[in-house]
Amino acid sequence: MSNENPASSTSDAPSTKSGRTAPDRGSDVDWKEHKARRKAAKRAEKKWYSRPVAMGVTVAALGLSFVVASGFVGLIENGNQLPQAVQLAHINAQTDVMRSQDLLTDTDTATLVWSRSLDSSVIIVEGLAKLDDGSNYRVWFMAGDKATPAGELHVDHDGSEVWTVLTGDVAGAQKVLVTIDAPDATKPGGDVVAEIVI
Repeated sequence: MSNENPASSTSDAPSTKSGRTAPDRGSDVDWKEHKARRKAAKRAEKKWYSRPVAMGVTVAALGLSFVVASGFVGLIENGNQLPQAVQLAHINAQTDVMRSQDLLTDTDTATLVWSRSLDSSVIIVEGLAKLDDGSNYRVWFMAGDKATPAGELHVDHDGSEVWTVLTGDVAGAQKVLVTIDAPDATKPGGDVVAEIVI
């Protein structure tokens, strides 16, 4: 009578790291096929999870390119030269940069962006109509009753957004006016388009 017990196929069979029973190593072909299938599954899993990340990076890069290109085209369309664009970027980079707005309509605004440390400012106005010859959009710094010419806004077509770097002492002003006046006006007239309180 034999004392030998038949070997258990489940207790002696090798297992994978996941705890699953692997094919019998006695068959090299089956074992290699098993390892090949596991590697293929892992590669597919990595590809699946990395695809949304790669797609997100691509979309973000395309969005940034579009914003940069649109901004550059906007500068050209508004007639602003590169030095003014650099000045606007310089103001925005300051730690004390401030912004104030005047709501012109439900959707259009006049925005002043300025830095007291630089004593420099930019005005951005939306939705302006093109004016007839003989009048301009004039910008004024107001300190009490004293008005100082600060710049002009040039509109080529109705509803456009225009901006310009202003000249003068923004640190000493309490508000900024945008008016419709003659090019040689020495003080603001009665037709005020925007009034921005600083």
